[in-house]
Amino acid sequence: MDTLMRQWNLLTLVPRLPAKKTTVRLRDELEERGYPTTLRTVQRDLEKLESEFQLSSDGNRPAGWFWPRDAVQFDIPGMSPYAALVFKMVRRHLGRLLPEACLDLLAPYFRQGDKILADIEPQPLATWPDRVAVLSRTQPLQPPLIDSQVLFAVYDGLLHGRQLSIAYRRRGEDQAQERIVNPLGIVVVDQTHYLVATFWHYTDLKQLAIHRIETAQVLDTAALTPEDFDLQTYVDSGAFGYPEGEELLSLRALFAPDPARQFEETPLSAEQKLSEQADGRILLEAQVRDTAQLRWWLQGFGAQVEILGPPGLREEFAEQIRQLAARYGCLFLR
Repeated sequence: MDTLMRQWNLLTLVPRLPAKKTTVRLRDELEERGYPTTLRTVQRDLEKLESEFQLSSDGNRPAGWFWPRDAVQFDIPGMSPYAALVFKMVRRHLGRLLPEACLDLLAPYFRQGDKILADIEPQPLATWPDRVAVLSRTQPLQPPLIDSQVLFAVYDGLLHGRQLSIAYRRRGEDQAQERIVNPLGIVVVDQTHYLVATFWHYTDLKQLAIHRIETAQVLDTAALTPEDFDLQTYVDSGAFGYPEGEELLSLRALFAPDPARQFEETPLSAEQKLSEQADGRILLEAQVRDTAQLRWWLQGFGAQVEILGPPGLREEFAEQIRQLAARYGCLFLR
């Protein structure tokens, strides 16, 4: 039984291409799971399993072991029809949000799920995806290309709490700079994947667009995590809204009746107030974070919104209108 469990765990530890693992690393990870063994035993196990399954090695010294990209996915217990439906929905509705490397990783599950749904009778689960549609109100953009080797290294470092040595090219720069980073979490904003991390021994948090990481290598050194860091708390703080200030804004804005109706069902904040004015417009009052994202959102309403306060925000919008008027050749009176 011990041999069976060791070999089964070994099969689950071998990654799918483009990732690979050496025999030494597989031995160490088996020991972490409670199956201590020798390097020679792991080598014999791999050679035996290679003849029975689709395992492969690259022939290097030390050899890197992997599952081919098109290897059949198998699990115990097998995938249920409901799990197959979930994978089909993920591919359909999250496909444009996920980088190619993620889709490649999930491809065997997608194929297995399609086969299971095609074989079941009756067919209500198989036809469910055709009865659900998801739309976004934002202008769709194509996701940036992410190097699959980089993505696997980032995931691996994050999963095992290890530092990464990366070459990162900031926006607008031609050359990438070498950095040692402590990976703390991944945040997906629209089409862009960000790595939340710190540099070297510093504690200030950075947001690194993963598609701008040109190379990444997992190091043996443990990642340093700032005390009391929590990814969800960091996201909820508005860090990805591009903060303009630390204090909350007391927003007062007049909206045309049609766009204002959405705030009755989807409030801007928990304590917002709506009141109809004499001219028919709706006054919205709410405490909101002072972010660039708030400004972009308000700008999207165009002439259907008038900012009343705070005064500084109103002046920002007035100055933008003056600049637009000049750019479009319109006469503007103060």
